[in-house]
Amino acid sequence: MKAAVWYKPRDMRVVERPVDEVVPGSMLLEVKVCAICGSDLRIFNEGNPRIIEPRIIGHEVSGQVVEVGKGVTRFKQGDRISIGADVPCGKCVHCLNDRPNCCDTNLAIGYQFEGGNANFMRLDPLVVELGPVQSFSEGLSYHAAALAEPLACCINGYERALFQAGGSVVVIGGGPIGQMLAQLGARYYNAARVIVIEPEESRRIKAIESGATDVIDPAKSDPVEEVLHLTQGQGAQSIFTANGVAKTHEQAIKMVAKRGVVNLFGGLPKSSEPIQLESKHIHYREAYITGSHGSTPRQHRKALELMEEGKLDVENLITHKYSLDNIEEAFQMARSGKGIKVVINPNGKFKE
Repeated sequence: MKAAVWYKPRDMRVVERPVDEVVPGSMLLEVKVCAICGSDLRIFNEGNPRIIEPRIIGHEVSGQVVEVGKGVTRFKQGDRISIGADVPCGKCVHCLNDRPNCCDTNLAIGYQFEGGNANFMRLDPLVVELGPVQSFSEGLSYHAAALAEPLACCINGYERALFQAGGSVVVIGGGPIGQMLAQLGARYYNAARVIVIEPEESRRIKAIESGATDVIDPAKSDPVEEVLHLTQGQGAQSIFTANGVAKTHEQAIKMVAKRGVVNLFGGLPKSSEPIQLESKHIHYREAYITGSHGSTPRQHRKALELMEEGKLDVENLITHKYSLDNIEEAFQMARSGKGIKVVINPNGKFKE
């Protein structure tokens, strides 16, 4: 098979390698779609201590079951499969208390396990048994199913933000995650107002399509003042930092409402300076600061259900599709910010 293998920072090569043999408890997928995530870009540039190279990265995956190993009963040959990222160990205190995304072992597809940027992908027995592996119907495309992973992360974000229907939402950043957060707020969580802050005009336009009631260009006006104006000075109930810019994390704290929640959703790069926290805003507003990391198998299943029920449409966020041979160009496009969601079709064109 062909596989895009990451060897070290800024060194990824498309190579030929044998297809991994199925063992008891495992199964083999033909990969249909593998989308590029912001964390994939960070791995490409900086590496990650959880990864021992060489490694096939990519964790937003959909495919079709080619072969199942002995003992696998939940899936069969021909099943359409969506895969998430975070894999519970099943033994630590967090996994045993329904917090598997906080697992102490912190296993993930494309990190300790081989990812989806290849023609075929063998799922480890632990992944098949405990991981975010779900079948889906023919009514949902492989492209949409691959995006269940980031959508599940956004669902986790809303759960961590303690969001209540009728509140206001601010999303800082109009990339793929920002668009999904906006769509969830508008179409599922019944937010009264969804405000997206984004400097790129095309992404602001897409945010309106995703359900945003208001968009703000931070290059033209102070986003904190704009949010306070739009909320009659109250601030927003839930604020998501869907980006890796430290300044926006500081701004988020200044625009939170009383008893509101700031979710530091986007991670900051290693080179980033620590943010300056104005604690008085938290103190007097009795506000909360939280983060959200990955998602759980339950949230991954919920993401697929929302798409299959037609409540959300995240496939329209895909702006660029590439073959595996052109993965370097795909990563360049994803880094450029010119599109929204970039995906790889490892096996070329296929019928949905």
